[in-house]
Amino acid sequence: RSVTRQQPMTPERLVLRRDATSSSYAANDSRFSLANKMHGQYFQLYYSRFRALAPRVRDACSNTFGASVPQRTVLELVEGERCVVIGTLYKDMRLKPVILDEYVKDYDKSAVKTLEKYTAEDDRLELEDESARLKLVNIAAAPFVTGVVVGCVGKAVKGDFVVEDTVVFAPANVQAKPKSADDSEARFVCLVSGFEIGEEDSDAAVRNQMFVDYITGVGGDDDDVRASGKICRVIVAGGVLKQTLASTDDAAAAKQQTNGSTDANGAAAAAAARSRPLKELDMMLTELVSAVPVDVMSGKSDPSNQAMPQQPLHPVYFPEASRYEHTLHTVTNPHDFTVDQTAFLGTSGQNVADVMKFSDIGDENGSFIGDDAAKRAVAALSATLRWQHIAPSAPDTLACYPFKDRDPFVMETTPHVYFAGCQEAFGYERVTHPNRGETVVISVPKFSTTGTAVLVNTSTLEVFPLTFEC
Repeated sequence: RSVTRQQPMTPERLVLRRDATSSSYAANDSRFSLANKMHGQYFQLYYSRFRALAPRVRDACSNTFGASVPQRTVLELVEGERCVVIGTLYKDMRLKPVILDEYVKDYDKSAVKTLEKYTAEDDRLELEDESARLKLVNIAAAPFVTGVVVGCVGKAVKGDFVVEDTVVFAPANVQAKPKSADDSEARFVCLVSGFEIGEEDSDAAVRNQMFVDYITGVGGDDDDVRASGKICRVIVAGGVLKQTLASTDDAAAAKQQTNGSTDANGAAAAAAARSRPLKELDMMLTELVSAVPVDVMSGKSDPSNQAMPQQPLHPVYFPEASRYEHTLHTVTNPHDFTVDQTAFLGTSGQNVADVMKFSDIGDENGSFIGDDAAKRAVAALSATLRWQHIAPSAPDTLACYPFKDRDPFVMETTPHVYFAGCQEAFGYERVTHPNRGETVVISVPKFSTTGTAVLVNTSTLEVFPLTFEC
């Protein structure tokens, strides 16, 4: 297929589609802001997490086990008494990397092995509350990660806590979504991630342009144009660039600039080559925002801070697209927003990758739909939904900032749509909360390798993959 790059409208001539202008939108990302300086110790983050989730877990334990089962702190446990204890899990893992090892004499960094997973059969769980910590027995450590707040029923035996079958998490707080039967009123949010611009792949460039043509309504047949006209917003869930701008080439280029005209020319050429992906991304976003509002989330490979929560990409990277100040929005990762009373919450995938790396969460998803390769990612994302925490493994194995007054990753309200970008494949499942509505959990694949984006109906929460092939 031949692809012709369309000239985007200037901001002065910008006319959005009807659905883009008539949908309501609100961003709720203030808790992820680093506007105030971060300082303090990480225990304050864990303390804030426990204080936020423990009351909800207590209520859930009372409803599950009844008021007759007493709730105790770790220091209040009585030998042999059946009771409930609530706290934060710590997963003791033999294979988990320890950063302090770098300061040990004769440490050989080259000998450290990078594993796909760090789980082992002898992993064990401990539970810590505000008073003390104790070892949990008769409970599988595999499905958990450090940082999950739970309630356990069981008995204290010889200094350990023997857990019964049931483990309780904080209940979800989600409003039911009314379904609309009128297809003419349907609006869609498009989720896409992992463009990874900078890859020397002609097919990827063609798919990127096909995506832009579809969203802007200049490609495809009449049905495609009508369908794309119902897209009211595009969310780019990270991974816009192949690699960060800061690379080992920067030092080499700087060195060349001091060694004569030939080396200076080489350095200039290297700098131009590094800036080319940004220019291509800027042009791509300019075309998109000329037709529909776009939220661009930071991702692991993007030029933003690497610790969570990632802050918005600076507008200086997008000189042309930034002229569309009403339709281009660079946002945090995670991103919490509402479109037409439908609550969305998503990340660029780091939280899911970390949970999969440090747990053995299965892929037996009863309501799963999609590619088998996405099953485990959807299971991991669904687990964080059950735990009511976006990134429970932070700061233990996932880097984050030491917030001292709050844990921004706690789910105060549960979204209708919960997604993670930059995944291996597309898939989703519907998680039903008893008497509390449902949440659609979506694995958004890398567009660079799959050519697939995801459409979500904001009224019915129906999910459709949108695949481009060339």
